[in-house]
Amino acid sequence: MNLKRIEPADLYRLMGYLGAVSDFIRTGELKWYFDVKLFEYDEAAPDIRHLIKQAYPDSNPATAELTEASVQDLAETFKHEFGRWLEPVESLTILTPLTELRGEMWEYLNECIDYTQAQIFEYYTSETRDEFGKRGIAGNFAFVILNETQKRCLFVAAGDCD
Repeated sequence: MNLKRIEPADLYRLMGYLGAVSDFIRTGELKWYFDVKLFEYDEAAPDIRHLIKQAYPDSNPATAELTEASVQDLAETFKHEFGRWLEPVESLTILTPLTELRGEMWEYLNECIDYTQAQIFEYYTSETRDEFGKRGIAGNFAFVILNETQKRCLFVAAGDCD
């Protein structure tokens, strides 16, 4: 299978939006960092673990836990990971567009990959040297959105660092 990295303008808008989220939720020395990669592939129904290994050669998807998720699950992950660093009023203001699946981020995401018609996988690992899944000291998450019709996959990993 051939995996080709692509970088359309909407990917840069998505990355910029996530960078702005990072700035808004920054507390003291703690800052969130995001890694977002978009690929096209040439085969139908690729193995998700194989895709992760190709996109992140220093990952170990064979030992990671992959859980099929929904878009609402992603919103809940955002709420959980980011919300614990914010005051309740800040959390409501900053996280509402993320958790209610509206606004620019979801538009940019949908322009990159039609997430409404895709499979979504959350990636969990306990290995500290996993290039894809382990990025933060106090919080992290990683997920893959796979749209077989578009033959695209989007990888998003995030973690906090001081």
